[in-house]
Amino acid sequence: MDNLDYIENYFTGEPEASLKKEFEERIISDPEFADEVAFYLSAKQVSGEVSRLEKKGQFKEIYQSKKKTASTPVRKLVYYFAAAAVAAGIIFGTYTITNTASPKEMANQYIQSNLQNLGVKMGGGADSIQDGLRLYNDGNMTEALATFEKIARADTSSFNAKKYAGIAALRLKEFQKALSYFEQLEIYSGYYSNPALLLQAVTLMERDQPGDLAKAKLLLQKVVDNDLEGKEMAVEWLKKM
Repeated sequence: MDNLDYIENYFTGEPEASLKKEFEERIISDPEFADEVAFYLSAKQVSGEVSRLEKKGQFKEIYQSKKKTASTPVRKLVYYFAAAAVAAGIIFGTYTITNTASPKEMANQYIQSNLQNLGVKMGGGADSIQDGLRLYNDGNMTEALATFEKIARADTSSFNAKKYAGIAALRLKEFQKALSYFEQLEIYSGYYSNPALLLQAVTLMERDQPGDLAKAKLLLQKVVDNDLEGKEMAVEWLKKM
């Protein structure tokens, strides 16, 4: 299955908006590729794990065997998967989280499910938060980060500017910068929703350097103990760490 890496990266990585659109259009226009996506998803559902590089040969053999022996052609599954392409990434990512995912994989799926697109309101002037959000949702992460940081410098009390700057930095894998912004959010006590500790934990899990997992566990335990945003997810993650 020559496209295995490409398919796996879509469902387990962080595809940019342009690549995401390309992938989903290819499902519709390329029947052979759609077959491979359909089998990949069905195989994940059965096995509960992502095919690794060392298993590629075995994966190919299973795929060929399935095509020869299946009473219903794999392609009949394609239309379902094509219609639910975006949802499938979330569904199977959640399945991985609840089974054998590593902390890094759990963090990655959180990012895909919750931080791929951020809400944008109509209107907004130059250099506004909304401008930054539009850049972010278009996949222009560097420009979005610069916009949020400019706002944060001009208004040091702006909770949203710091939160979104941290999120953009996380998507750019500028982990230390992301942590710095998320740590600054901890002082804001008047907000109904403050994901400061959860986002710090996600950043540490995604960075996955020595000592990061232990710090992430402590942060997640604080989320649980203090009934903060993300408590249910923190409880599930802690069970698996």
